[in-house]
Amino acid sequence: MNINMNMTVKHSFYDIAVIGGGLTGLTAAIYAARAGRSVILLEKDSRLGGLAQTARIGGALFNYGPRAMYEGSAALRILEELGCKPSLGNGTKNAMYGILDGKLIHAAQELSPEEQTEWSTLMGSLNRIDPEPVRSISMKEWAQGHIRSDRVRQFFYAMCRQWAYDDDMERLSAGYVLEQGQLAGQGVRYVLGGWQTVIDNLQREAVQAGVVIAAGAEAAQIVHEQGAVTGILLSEGTLLRAGSIIAAAGPDAVRRWLKSSGLHNRSLEAWKEQAHPLFVSCLDVALKQVPHPDRAFVLGLDEPFYYSNHSAAIPLTEDSSQVIHVMTYHGSRPSRDPEFVLRRLKERLEAIQPGWEREASAIRFSPNLLAAHASRTALRSGAAPAPGPAVPEIRGLYVAGDWVGREGRLADTAMTSAKLAGLEAAGRG
Repeated sequence: MNINMNMTVKHSFYDIAVIGGGLTGLTAAIYAARAGRSVILLEKDSRLGGLAQTARIGGALFNYGPRAMYEGSAALRILEELGCKPSLGNGTKNAMYGILDGKLIHAAQELSPEEQTEWSTLMGSLNRIDPEPVRSISMKEWAQGHIRSDRVRQFFYAMCRQWAYDDDMERLSAGYVLEQGQLAGQGVRYVLGGWQTVIDNLQREAVQAGVVIAAGAEAAQIVHEQGAVTGILLSEGTLLRAGSIIAAAGPDAVRRWLKSSGLHNRSLEAWKEQAHPLFVSCLDVALKQVPHPDRAFVLGLDEPFYYSNHSAAIPLTEDSSQVIHVMTYHGSRPSRDPEFVLRRLKERLEAIQPGWEREASAIRFSPNLLAAHASRTALRSGAAPAPGPAVPEIRGLYVAGDWVGREGRLADTAMTSAKLAGLEAAGRG
């Protein structure tokens, strides 16, 4: 495989250089290479994948928190188009449970007959709602105008959090959230073998397409002359020349690479100010025995909490253990007290699966993970800050990631913008 692990590169010039070896960078590199361009991909770590990596801990496969794809999503369409679609399992929700006042409840039992009717009608009619006209109003405004019961509205907000990875109903675009809910209704899919299999498939296709992968190569500066990119200065001093550059990273990193060369870019500065990244904290556990296997899916009703047993859909351990993800949403402000967050997550897990610690074979806590580089607000009609891959004012510079474009969220947005960036950089857009 054409993978370079010692930061040297085969040539001093490439048509296109891609910075970042996660889902976004690999996708962009494949499309650019298949369009006939010479492509190098730079990844600062020794392993590709970024937050899409899967770790094997004590015989269990842990993604970085709960990760899924929706049937009909942009990510699955692109993976199929690239010949990289992984084996998938169907997410099963069974009965909906909730956490209310720190205690586990059976959600349906908390609703009166009238509220149950309203809840069933609401969820049953979700696919008939046109999200476009309500992209510029908040989720809270939409819910207050369409949901009579306070309790049903509370249940619906719990669903909205998991669709958007965000807890701010006053700012979230209603159309964006409803669109994600409609996708989720088509089917939730978990990746067999963890998301690392997606990365491995993309890496294989990238190499076959002729992409040179330089793992351990860290970009320090995007070099430009007279308003056009000319190359990348690596942290160890090598100057790599390129006709175009695709930055598959967040707005902070791209701005830093440009600032280090003395360039203040108005568009990037504006996108950075509008981004409002989203953070979560995740507790991932593998249990030898699950005390209550029927409790596969639990949402916080009065707090931003999520619980899911992904092993109910796919095997993620070498034995019969079950991999469970517990998570809390922080919005745009990372927690200042990770120890408190961990205690709270353990308490909630105890309420759902009493005695879980006696059954634990592997545990990992990941505080303040970056879930998304940008929230999707009503102010921007649910679109990401950067409207498209091309960066105005700098010829040959493209950006890709979950903060670029309008379609979907997370992997959907990242891979859609990556495809466009790869094709535009190759002159095929």
